[in-house]
Amino acid sequence: MCNERAIQAKTNIERHLSDVLARQTELIHSSKPQASELAALEPFRRAAKQQEARLRENCIRCENALDNQRSAALAAQRRLRLLENLSDRRLAEHRYEVDRQLEELASDSHLAGLARALTRKT
Repeated sequence: MCNERAIQAKTNIERHLSDVLARQTELIHSSKPQASELAALEPFRRAAKQQEARLRENCIRCENALDNQRSAALAAQRRLRLLENLSDRRLAEHRYEVDRQLEELASDSHLAGLARALTRKT
């Protein structure tokens, strides 16, 4: 969403600059520009510059929002990797404990069998 807004803001700036240039060129190249048209050229330029500044500010806000979203996404990915690593480590610890208990049980069973065999012989 922010990426789309940033692209749209840049497109708006390009379109605005193109429109301003086209209007100025049209006036300058007209065969007989009116005095009033020439007089209006400077206020038009000032207004166009103000509009360009507003569009650029909007573009900067969109890019900052996009940077913030990227940072948040990277932080979320890092947290996810940490959780996955923690989960893997806990699973490995659990497996180790289960294997240890199973080994202990097998050892106890084997010793109990040996003890029974010895008590039967006597």
